[in-house]
Formats: sequence, C-alpha cells, structure tokens
Amino acid sequence: MPPAPSTSPRLVLPTLLGRTGDIGLLFSGCAARPAGAESAAVASMVVKTPAKINLFLKVLGRRPDGYHELDSLMAPVEVFDRLRLEFPRAHGLCLVCPGHPELEGPDNLALRAADAFFRATGRAPRLRLHLRKNIPLAAGLGGGSSDAGATLRALNRHFGRPLAPRRLAKLALRLGADVPFFLRGGPCRAGGVGERLRPVRLPPFWVVLAFAPFGLSTREVFERFDRRSRSGKGNKGKNRLTERRDSARERPSGGGWSCERLAENLVNDLQPIGEALHPEIGRVRLELLKAGAAGASMSGSGPTVFGLFFDGAAAARSLRALRREGGWTYLVARGVAKEPADETAT
Repeated sequence: MPPAPSTSPRLVLPTLLGRTGDIGLLFSGCAARPAGAESAAVASMVVKTPAKINLFLKVLGRRPDGYHELDSLMAPVEVFDRLRLEFPRAHGLCLVCPGHPELEGPDNLALRAADAFFRATGRAPRLRLHLRKNIPLAAGLGGGSSDAGATLRALNRHFGRPLAPRRLAKLALRLGADVPFFLRGGPCRAGGVGERLRPVRLPPFWVVLAFAPFGLSTREVFERFDRRSRSGKGNKGKNRLTERRDSARERPSGGGWSCERLAENLVNDLQPIGEALHPEIGRVRLELLKAGAAGASMSGSGPTVFGLFFDGAAAARSLRALRREGGWTYLVARGVAKEPADETAT
C-alpha cells in the first residue's frame, strides 16, 4: 500500500489480526501544526533504536506454517535510528520520517506497534512519532523491527507498564520475527522463528560494517534458500552450530563466548544466496578478512557485510586500509553488550 499524502484527513491501518480498523490517523497533524495550536509542554520520549547483526545464522528447516526454524546469535550494534514519541492531548496516531516519505504509511512497523499497544490496552491513541533513519533499509540489520520494539517498550513504560512482559512479547512476535529480540535488548541466542530468546555473554567487540548501495528482499532470499534446499544443495537442518551442552556455558553466568569461539563460528546459511544474487557481497567479505578481521559474514538476509574485531583501534585501522567496493559505505561500530538506557522523558 503506498504512503498516504499528508493532506489525507483519515487513513486506514490494518490490525494485528488482519482486519481493517479505521482509527483516523491524522497525518496532517504530524506534517504541519499551526503555531500556538498546542502547548509546547507536550510529554515526549526520545529513544535510540540500534541495528543488529547475526553473528551466526543457521536455517534449520521450513515449518508447516511457512516460517523457518532458526538458530542464531544476534547482537545489537551502535548504529541507531532516533525515535521521538510525543503524547499530545488530541486523538490521533501518526508518523513522520524526514527524507523517507515512503516510510510514513500504514505498513511502518513502528506505527503498527503503536496501534497494537493501544488496542491491547484499550486506550485511545494519542501519539506522534518522529523517526530519523540512520539504519539502512532492507539491509539485514533489523531497522524497522528495532523501531517497533522500541515503540512497544517506550509506550509500556510511559503508561505505567500496563502490559506484562509476556503479553508485550506476544504483540512483538505478531509484528515480526526480529521484534521480540529488540524488545528484550542485549545479545541473545535466538531459536524458533526468532521468538525463543536466551541472553548470552559476549566479549567486547567491534565491527566494520559495509553497507551496500542496494537492498535485498528477505522473502526472496528465503524463497531461493528453500529452492536450493529442495535441490539438495542447501542445509537440511541437521548440523546445529553448537550442541545443547554448550547452552549453559554461553550464558552470562557460565562465562559466555570467547573471542576465538565467536570468530570461528561466524556462519550464515543465507550468505550463498546473497552472494549468488550479488557477487560483490563475497568480494566485500574477502576484503574485510584481508584487512585483518577475525571473521567476516553477511548479516541476516543481507546485503550488509561485517568484519569482526576485538579491538577498536584495529577496527579503525582496517577501515582506513581496506580496499572498498564501489558504491558501498563503510563505518566502524561497537557491539552493544547490554540494553542501553536510551529512553528519556522530556
């Protein structure tokens, strides 16, 4: 569905259950408010929403419901969108995203998360969202899911936590497989479709991130993976990266992951698909290894590639020295070891 123009007085937003509910999203209220129309003392929260990388991603098989059973180690990294939530007195729910008008429509995950929260709590929606995007789109970094998770967490906090953690997690999963991870925060081992989360302890790490000048469709990547698996060329889900006996050791109380173990386990079952679609993904990964990365991999369904480092200065030297692919953007980011204290009320 294309984004609604800013002059539209009402907009229809799909509900979580697939029905259509007319909740009167006042996009004109976001785009232009007359001076003095509302007091400046509007309660608000500012949330930094991190990107994520998949330090490993194993696709164990396709389930009868069409989703895929995964085994993944996910970690936030310090590349952030900035989300401002304003709570006006007037009814309405809207979002503006400077520079990305295509994200202001009803399919935006942050908008859907807000709608889900207000429906679950029985509250009339009174919310304006201002989203500043820094996380690239369709990049395998979970930017939209991060915005949704942060919206749920911030709304629940603002309204006195009316939803218990389990209820909030169910809402998150209905929005998308990565949203529960961002709702929780911090590095996790993820199973199921991504909803079974177990906190893990990681060593301090940095990544050199390489952002492609193109996106990849998650749906297309998984469909190609399924076709490859049916042909006998793909992973059949037999080989888990670590055995069950390792699960206690990887937890914070068990000592967590060592640098060596983390580096040697970088693997992504979707990477061959990404490289087949865009061979430059493979070239970027090899150049990161040549520049000194302890390991390098595509993140998620791609196309972002990261090189793993355990020293920030070494990551910075690699960034300066590596041979860059034309049109790609590179930066150094630190891994997030725990959920950041990023919500502030004003």
